Amino acid sequence: MTGIGSIKGSAKELRDRQSADARQRDGARKILSPNEISGDYDAGRMLMTTLGGKPRPITNDDLAAFRQNARTAGRRFRGGINVRKVVDLSTNEDRKRARTQIRMAVAAASRPVSTGALEVRFITSASGLTKGAPNRYQPVVEFLDFSSVVADGSLTPQKAAVRLRQGGIRFDCDCSHHRYRRRYIATIGGYNAGRDEAGFPKITNPGLSGVACKHVLRVMAEIEGGSAVQMFLAKAVEKVRAGMTGRQYTSEKEAVRQARKQDSRPMAANAQDTGDRDFDRARRALRRQSRATTAKPKRTANGSKRMQALGATPGARDKLMATTRDLGLTPEEAVAILQAATKGKS
Repeated sequence: MTGIGSIKGSAKELRDRQSADARQRDGARKILSPNEISGDYDAGRMLMTTLGGKPRPITNDDLAAFRQNARTAGRRFRGGINVRKVVDLSTNEDRKRARTQIRMAVAAASRPVSTGALEVRFITSASGLTKGAPNRYQPVVEFLDFSSVVADGSLTPQKAAVRLRQGGIRFDCDCSHHRYRRRYIATIGGYNAGRDEAGFPKITNPGLSGVACKHVLRVMAEIEGGSAVQMFLAKAVEKVRAGMTGRQYTSEKEAVRQARKQDSRPMAANAQDTGDRDFDRARRALRRQSRATTAKPKRTANGSKRMQALGATPGARDKLMATTRDLGLTPEEAVAILQAATKGKS
């Protein structure tokens, strides 16, 4: 069996974890509530925080800092969140863990929900680094534009799927990282797809950094770049347009095929610095294309000068040069690609 395990019984497994999570939350006695953050805090409770780096009792100054952090996080996610924003606003460490530790993520099932969204349950492998931890996790993603793209007759199912991948989402994960560090942020940010969390993460994440755990980020990579997810979403659109419910399930055979394909992808030697494996493949393809168009670069000006000449403003030149460095291209390679693209439009 692959690292994602068997599809059969996975839905019940997730429900059981969610029920256990809710029971433990109901029994928690050291939660810092919104009323307490607002100022109704009894110092006699002696609740602790790690704000500043070390565990210590909460002070009035801490409560003020918590309020400010919550306001900042709420403003940051005003207007919702999409797949690209989840990745961009996550911490470097979480992105690195997603790239190097979670090797597969498969869409297991989908169903429309009462809000008009399409809920898709994914199964990911686990890192295997934590003793006693589950060997897989099941992030849930709600695609908020589902009902609108289904009704839009100008969109083929494939184009509707692209629109879903680019549109607003909500998500949840059954891992402890999301539970203790990210769920509060998701709740105040309005993109939480699981149970709401009003208890401030005073110990685990008082600075309210990050957006998503490594399992969710691995799922985001497949949503953004995986052909299997594209087909899965298009099929859901087709089913609803045909008068069916939009519920679908990935077969055991297909899940194993997808997981093995993902697991077989070679990890680039410098993937920890450049991005996930899909990005590295795209980067290598871009380099091959650039080499094909730059057999003998002109010597009248070096690549950096020619790159600067292509930018109309200093800001544009800076962005162009930064993008080149991020992709691992030389200035000459980037110039050749830009010139080829210009010729194609003329």
